[in-house]
Amino acid sequence: MTLSNSEVKLCMDLKKTGVVIPAYNAGKTICLLLEELIDNGFDKENIIVVDDGSRDETNKVATGLGLHVVSHKKNLGKGAALKHGLDFAIIKGLKYIVTLDADGQHRVSEMNRFLQFKNHYDLIIGTRRVNLTQMPPLRYMVNRTTSLVISLLSKKYVPDVQSGYRLIDLKIFEKIKLVTNNFQTESELVFRTARNGFNIGFVPITALYNSEKSYISPIIDTLRFIGMAVRFLWR
Repeated sequence: MTLSNSEVKLCMDLKKTGVVIPAYNAGKTICLLLEELIDNGFDKENIIVVDDGSRDETNKVATGLGLHVVSHKKNLGKGAALKHGLDFAIIKGLKYIVTLDADGQHRVSEMNRFLQFKNHYDLIIGTRRVNLTQMPPLRYMVNRTTSLVISLLSKKYVPDVQSGYRLIDLKIFEKIKLVTNNFQTESELVFRTARNGFNIGFVPITALYNSEKSYISPIIDTLRFIGMAVRFLWR
């Protein structure tokens, strides 16, 4: 699915907007995502793929499309990949970044829902319209719990703290610094953004779940999140 003519024009006008895609063993899914971004007007120079130590064709697929790839020699975690992609975007002088997961879960055709509010919010999070029949039950429970905890800690209602589909105004990194490296980094970003007085908005998105493997470890990553949340209590 492609954007309408008006939506394509909006993308084309955003010369300071780029895309960051953390990717780990996403060779089977990332090609379609990248092709759709290119087809909808994003400059190849502003599409940043961070290959987090993949053992498959992820790097080859992205470079084959003429994109620059930030490569990790070993898997450092989604948070580390996200941070390195954002750092690269700042160095390039971009103003806004859209983050997307590499597993094909997000629809590029829904990006205009974010772009139309870019001047109103500093961080816009795509809220997945899901229920227990769509999202794997364990992931649903973890997401509900972490969203509640971050909402309480940040004093800002966050319906879907783990959504990877976001629009970020890079000016927020003049005041905040991310220190985690794994799946809790997306929650850390929300907490620090809210606590520093930036505006957070939400838009509805569709979540597409397939048979691709999730690299979230329910026990380890939950413990990491708890450790982070406890540290936040003292700040």
